[in-house]
Amino acid sequence: DAIGLPVYMTSSSWSDYESKFIDLLHQAKAHGAEVLVTGDLDMPQHGCWHDKVTQQVGLKLGMPLWLRPHKQVVEEFISLGFHSVIVTVNLKLGMRVEDLGKTLTLEYIQELEDRGIDPCGEGGEFHTTVINGPIFNKAIPIRHGEIVYHEEYAFLSLELDQP
Repeated sequence: DAIGLPVYMTSSSWSDYESKFIDLLHQAKAHGAEVLVTGDLDMPQHGCWHDKVTQQVGLKLGMPLWLRPHKQVVEEFISLGFHSVIVTVNLKLGMRVEDLGKTLTLEYIQELEDRGIDPCGEGGEFHTTVINGPIFNKAIPIRHGEIVYHEEYAFLSLELDQP
């Protein structure tokens, strides 16, 4: 609702992830989607997994950030007014449980770089959820839920903070 687009979700495991993802792409295409846009920076433009699944569904693939400098991309993202929260960390790649829930800021990006961590998390160090920005008609109100651990990962659940 916050950006005026539908959300397609499903549960999956590693063994059925691709087939479930393709099912969701079919649903999106049936509702008018023409392009899958990813924020990947380092994936190969052609021949990557996203290219494979979009071809199976008959969608185009858009990779507008492909090969752009990592720090420049995240600084532009922040300066444009987007707000994102760290929701997944890989504890074996320099991230800490304390990083969960932090908002990406220019200062925090510098701290990550000082720790040897890619400022965009492109090495699998972390994942974020975007909760506000210039394309949002309203911020998504969140509160931090529980932290779940699985192998080398820690995940922070986000809950809607409804009055």
